[in-house]
Amino acid sequence: MKYRMLVLAASLVAGSVQSTELVYTPINPSFGGSPLNGSYLLNKANAQNDHSEGEGDKDFITRFKESLERNILNTITRGVANGEITDGTYDTGDFRIEVASVGGGVVLTITNLVTGEITVIEMPVYGGGG
Repeated sequence: MKYRMLVLAASLVAGSVQSTELVYTPINPSFGGSPLNGSYLLNKANAQNDHSEGEGDKDFITRFKESLERNILNTITRGVANGEITDGTYDTGDFRIEVASVGGGVVLTITNLVTGEITVIEMPVYGGGG
């Protein structure tokens, strides 16, 4: 008898419960949300942004020095990749790169002259120089 009453009570409660369709409404205006949310979302994104632009106004000498360093590093990289690297020491200003052929590969020792950090890269020679 108690069981029948419990089932009857459960069915009455279940019968009175109503549900509605779940509808997704976007928040971001880029995806169909309200345009009034735009400034709020932008302010939230800017508050979370840890990126800093750094030095945007570099003088000509600084830009030229950085360009020269990139050019020297690219030349060394292409030379190692093509197997056409020449042993020696290359100085870019902030970095000293020592190239040495060892066995069937190349050892690059890169010294950061500003911080004193040294990185050693050992790699096989690809391609046939010539």
